[in-house]
Amino acid sequence: MRKAASLIAAALAMLAMLAACSRDDLQQIGLIGIEGTFEVEPETVRTGEPVRMKAVFTGVKLDENANVQFVVIEDGNPVTLKHRYEGDNMYTAEYAFDRPGEYDVDLHLYYEDIHIYKKKQVSVQ
Repeated sequence: MRKAASLIAAALAMLAMLAACSRDDLQQIGLIGIEGTFEVEPETVRTGEPVRMKAVFTGVKLDENANVQFVVIEDGNPVTLKHRYEGDNMYTAEYAFDRPGEYDVDLHLYYEDIHIYKKKQVSVQ
């Protein structure tokens, strides 16, 4: 009985320590707080016309060396696009689709131990 009480007390102490870590502490050590927005323009995409993709990140200071990827999925095959750093945590890429159809466009940011992933579906006419 004493052993069970000791185990319960140890478990409660561990939970108390975990609860003591505030959201602010987690953000300072880079576990949370990084967010991204992802836009594809224009809304109506036509074959052969350039599409502009834009990603903006908050909660971290990034530069031209950040590991940002725009990926178009064509027939199940990923095509990683060359992107530009525009400043203020903004990245852009352009792409022209060769044929009509439904495509997935993925955005990835790899920063330290964090992976931000966004997905858009693009309908090409």
